[in-house]
Amino acid sequence: LLPWAMKRTLILAAFAAALSGAAMAQTPTEALSVVSGGKTHAFQVEVADTLPEISKGLTGRASLGKDQGLLMDFRTVREQFNLNMKGVQVELDMLFLDGEGMVRAIATSARPGSLRTVAPGLGSAAVLQIAGGQATALGIKPGDTVKNKMFGNGG
Repeated sequence: LLPWAMKRTLILAAFAAALSGAAMAQTPTEALSVVSGGKTHAFQVEVADTLPEISKGLTGRASLGKDQGLLMDFRTVREQFNLNMKGVQVELDMLFLDGEGMVRAIATSARPGSLRTVAPGLGSAAVLQIAGGQATALGIKPGDTVKNKMFGNGG
């Protein structure tokens, strides 16, 4: 038999893990696609359009599927953010987008936990974060188009 303190710790850890998994499973997603070189690549993305959501980003996320991502809308917060990888546990590609969804720049394979600022040196209306290496694997490049209701061009 386990001592009560150890049982309590195991029960609390299991409860916290269940809550964490439930919270992640309930995060709403929406369709987004990237049109590149005549091909369309489909993603399901979470949308961050408030300062607290953008600040949190993908912090604490242990994994990110090849067809998942986070779309950050900077138009609603009225300020450009300096992005870094603090607290992020997965490698990311960041696509910097204009107001129509055109890819203006890409930062590939941003290193987990890095405090280095990730920015293209130009203002962006939005940033799409996808799994590290996916931009290269899919042939996504500046000039390609991201389609999502945010840009008024579908999803």
